[in-house]
Amino acid sequence: RGVALSGVAQGGPAERAGLRAGDVVVELAGRSIESIYDYTYALDALAVGEEVGIVVERDGQRLPLRIVPVSRD
Repeated sequence: RGVALSGVAQGGPAERAGLRAGDVVVELAGRSIESIYDYTYALDALAVGEEVGIVVERDGQRLPLRIVPVSRD
């Protein structure tokens, strides 16, 4: 269940939001994340610059965070 992060880019949105390698993303912008397909679909629906909620599992606990997507250009 969810998508495990192998790492986060230094200085990127994920790092600024507090995400770490090993976190498992289980919810993004109110959408449940069960697989990489759910994660990709949720990412595509995000608007650049609009803060959204993300929930990760870390050390057996659910941790709600906030993240601001940026353009990949």
